[in-house]
Amino acid sequence: MKHNINPFFLIFITLCISYSPQHAAVAHGGKNHSDTLEKACQHAGDKDSCISMLQSDPNAKGSDLKGLTLIALRLASSNASDLSEHIKVLVNDPSLDPGVQDGVSECLEHYLDAAEQLDDSIAALLADAYNDVEAWVNVAITDADSCDSALEGHESVLGGKSAAFRGLCDNALAINKVLANDEK
Repeated sequence: MKHNINPFFLIFITLCISYSPQHAAVAHGGKNHSDTLEKACQHAGDKDSCISMLQSDPNAKGSDLKGLTLIALRLASSNASDLSEHIKVLVNDPSLDPGVQDGVSECLEHYLDAAEQLDDSIAALLADAYNDVEAWVNVAITDADSCDSALEGHESVLGGKSAAFRGLCDNALAINKVLANDEK
């Protein structure tokens, strides 16, 4: 016996299956996404900068607080690695005063350590150890502060990159705080 299936019925079923809750969130989630970013950055020192940082990452769209914290930590870690590469170039710059070169060399150690601390904070986040995330990020900020101390009076040699790094870490801490409070 042959069954005739209405082609409109097939189209309707296909649309129903493909229009999952995930697609609904995307279709109607512009406001939800914006609300999530606002919530994530509510404790940030510079809320607009925090939101902008998150929006710059294509993975942020549709991410929950944990995903946004991960994005913030990865951006800070990547920045620490990039800063380490920049500092490696400065270490070999013969035009720098020897005292400044010593400070730059010390900064390299601090930013390599900061990158490791941020990688540890990512591992802590994945284990839902939010207090450890905070501790590791604070150690990374301390590394940046130590670099500034090593370059006292010559901080400009890094061209503001240290302040940008601190901003990324502050954003990660702010988002982690919201996540930790949300999980309680």
